[in-house]
Amino acid sequence: MPGETFSYNKALGERTPAAGYKNAAVYENGKVVDGIGGGICQISSTLYNAVLKANLGIVERRNHQFVTSYIPAGQDATVVYGMTDFRFKNTRKYAVKIKASCSNGIATVSIYGIKEENEYSISFDTRTISTIPYTIKYEENKNLAAGTEKVSQVGANGVITETYLVKSLNGKIVSRTLLSKDTYNAMQRIIVRGTKGASTNNNNSNNNNNNTENNKPEEKPEEIKPPVEEKPEEIKPPIEENSSIENTNNRNIK
Repeated sequence: MPGETFSYNKALGERTPAAGYKNAAVYENGKVVDGIGGGICQISSTLYNAVLKANLGIVERRNHQFVTSYIPAGQDATVVYGMTDFRFKNTRKYAVKIKASCSNGIATVSIYGIKEENEYSISFDTRTISTIPYTIKYEENKNLAAGTEKVSQVGANGVITETYLVKSLNGKIVSRTLLSKDTYNAMQRIIVRGTKGASTNNNNSNNNNNNTENNKPEEKPEEIKPPVEEKPEEIKPPIEENSSIENTNNRNIK
């Protein structure tokens, strides 16, 4: 209804096995792991784009920790029950109807309603402000043979983006507003190194110093020779020296 706010978490409820949810990939502590209700953000992100194109008002939306594979950066909406919700408000004059379906791995969300006087065509302009390079982390595994390495997580760069919502009417752009500025963390590349069967070699070098006594040969007494008469040193007149000093100044003139 007009003025009503839709809550994604309230509509779907808590994700539990009893409610029919199964394990699938989720983000947790910087890693991709299996969790109940994994993949549910693909539907919330698809709904987010449909809501924007229907020109409805966004109340609460948050981007994922990492860039997803199914939708461009800046156009996703993550949800965590009891923590992070996706909510929007019907800012149109009449009630709207939401229809969602999934077939062959493709999620489709459609929003139906009565046309108003001006129906805008909506598009997105997402720009990457900066890139966050990923790092490499090594983990030891005692069940993996020593010298063996396996990549347990590929890793991906993070990005900071700005997404603009562009409204057009009759083929002409009438407005371009900043929709969101999002930061996606870099996902670490994790390499597992095996340690099974590895041995630690401690090389202790023992230095054996053998001190042997050197037997010196018997020294003969120094022969004493008679002194030699020294002649007085001949004094020569001093020779005048010419000193030449060369000064070179190198200067580049521009």
